[in-house]
Amino acid sequence: METTGKEAAPRLAGGGDSRTGNVVAGVLKWVEPWFSAYGVVGILVLGVAPIFMPVTVDAAGGDATAVGLVVAAFYVGGLFAPVLSSLTDRRGWQRIVFVGCFPAMAAGVAAFAFVEGTWLWALFALIFGGAGSLACSVAGLFVVEAHPREEWNQRLSWFRLAYGAGQVVGLVIAAVAVAELKTGWLITAALLLAGTVLARIKLPALGPAAAEPRPAGAGPLAGLAGKYGLFLLMWLLVMTGVQTFFNVVPLVMRDAFDVSASISSWLFLAGAAVGTLCYPLAGTLAGRWGAGQVLLLGIAMMTVSFGVMFGVSHVHAGGMAYIGGAGLVIAAIAYTFVVAAATMMIAGLAPGSEGSAMGLLNGIIAGGAVIGALVPSYVAKALGYSSLTAMAAGILILAALVGIPLFRRSLWLGGAHGQAAHSSPTHS
Repeated sequence: METTGKEAAPRLAGGGDSRTGNVVAGVLKWVEPWFSAYGVVGILVLGVAPIFMPVTVDAAGGDATAVGLVVAAFYVGGLFAPVLSSLTDRRGWQRIVFVGCFPAMAAGVAAFAFVEGTWLWALFALIFGGAGSLACSVAGLFVVEAHPREEWNQRLSWFRLAYGAGQVVGLVIAAVAVAELKTGWLITAALLLAGTVLARIKLPALGPAAAEPRPAGAGPLAGLAGKYGLFLLMWLLVMTGVQTFFNVVPLVMRDAFDVSASISSWLFLAGAAVGTLCYPLAGTLAGRWGAGQVLLLGIAMMTVSFGVMFGVSHVHAGGMAYIGGAGLVIAAIAYTFVVAAATMMIAGLAPGSEGSAMGLLNGIIAGGAVIGALVPSYVAKALGYSSLTAMAAGILILAALVGIPLFRRSLWLGGAHGQAAHSSPTHS
């Protein structure tokens, strides 16, 4: 009996270790070391900048128009991402451009901390915003060009998880340093410099992409016909609606729910942290339901959140600060499903190179953010920041109506486009 007991224990322990090892191996199959650098981009683009930019301008006495101009400048640089990432891909400059974006972002962020005035802020926001968007566009190339299509859903899910993890870190910085803005900006600049080193770790080597053949007589916009063009229109509307709210989160929460910028940052952090953990889930759901239905789920979650937030803020219901906070958390979680699904969809629908597709995806995010910064700034000036939740919900409803043909499960789980999602292994 004693011998049996002594022998059984190691077998049980060994079995546990084996299972744990299998789980770790399953995760490491999809995760690459350079993803950490992509996470550093998320610190700035999704974490620090959305909180610090409007608060910096507002604290200096800027009105809604000034806030809108600076936030718009941050995203205007991203409008050039499609052209620049495509050029980068064709010339084989992927590695040097990706790595070079980090010191450019660091310099722009550090300068932003020391200057004052709407136009100077806008100039440096343009620099670090443009570099951040280009880094995002080029980063995607190291996934879709270095690995087979059947692995994309899984790899892109963990890739986006790294970006979301960066957002969580950025929101921690924002929550802790929102009262010491200059310190927060400089901490972010230092992390971006560290990203220059992280970006070099086992970064795949890619050659120049082949030139995209164009059928005889086809115009430059011929590739935008059909479902691809419909997706791009829907995506522009989605990002306009999303960024109408997220561009000025701390100001909406302050005016609508009397919630401070610091508390808004912690609430945003809570939602982003949960959302980050949902990136692998989004990939799994895309394999079961299709990427279109995952996108629709994210849009629905955000629309309901914004609608409830608007209603509560205008009837002055009891506990409105708690309801508004819950709405912010849910909207931040929903963003995960929206962006993860869109990344999978554009990779499957794009008729040309992956470089052009990833650049266009980020370019439209930037375009929607510019529209969602400038137009709502005039609405906020006239009706107050609390009105922007209703505007965001309305735009998202329009986006869902436009995208109805893209939400069919059969489009993504059958045929050429659906094969990748259907054949992807389930997450460990």
